[in-house]
Amino acid sequence: MRIIAGKYKRTPLNTLEGEDITRPTKDMVREALFSSITVYSDTCFLDLFAGSGAIGLEALSRGAKEVVFNDISREAVRIIESNLAKVKENRPVLNLDYRECLRKLKGQSFDYIYCDPPYDFKEYGNIFACLEQYRLLNEKGIIIVETRKNTDLEESYPGFAKYKEKRYGISKLLYYRKEQNNA
Repeated sequence: MRIIAGKYKRTPLNTLEGEDITRPTKDMVREALFSSITVYSDTCFLDLFAGSGAIGLEALSRGAKEVVFNDISREAVRIIESNLAKVKENRPVLNLDYRECLRKLKGQSFDYIYCDPPYDFKEYGNIFACLEQYRLLNEKGIIIVETRKNTDLEESYPGFAKYKEKRYGISKLLYYRKEQNNA
């Protein structure tokens, strides 16, 4: 696995052995993801289930100002830290359950929140509830969820609505943003 584009293009990334711990996002899916969003020099990005950190590192490579990485696995955190060292970046890497992570980040505002939990994950509603409760997504921000292609998520969660869904092989990306009040 490598960084696809930007200032760290072609940098090889360390990954965890075996896919029971993490499931690296394929190049095709990362390419599609970053073709569908715009990363500016003031972009703040949260990689919530970071694994090797490939998504957050891609955001950094493309110019994001701030990226926060989180993974519950200590081994994943060590891999993320080694990948950050490769590109000489010092960024926050948290080793928390997603609920604790989101609570800890209360008060911060992100442009993009990327969620790629294990394929057997069932607590999507809880993620959206925490994001709403802690107000972590800025007004024009986007939540991107990667799931197995046959996993069905709701069209909306309190405060958020899906506006796009794309399939790539065995994966799909679902895009949510804040619901707009039409008062």
